[in-house]
Amino acid sequence: MFGSAVLGQSLGYFSWQVVAYAVLSLTVVRMLPMYVSLTGSGESSTSKLFLGWFGPRGLASIVFAIIVLNRNVENGQLLALIVACTVTLSIIAHGLTANPLARELGPRME
Repeated sequence: MFGSAVLGQSLGYFSWQVVAYAVLSLTVVRMLPMYVSLTGSGESSTSKLFLGWFGPRGLASIVFAIIVLNRNVENGQLLALIVACTVTLSIIAHGLTANPLARELGPRME
């Protein structure tokens, strides 16, 4: 539903800056706090990275972007575009990496 409702209208507006920020959001911005928050938990570094990669997801981002658009917040269109790009990249990247990374980590956890 996301793709048909938003992606088709947004795709042509993704600049390299929007894509770069979306990539940072999926990696550093999300993974680093997750990794740090698991310090002292007993999880391995590999497990912390896995949890950071697949951890908290972006459904709330879509809801917040809709609220911003409805409130006519300054630069709200840019924010919504960044959210659309981030969610799109998340769907692709996490979809492509879920099975291979789970297969790789599974045996290590046993």
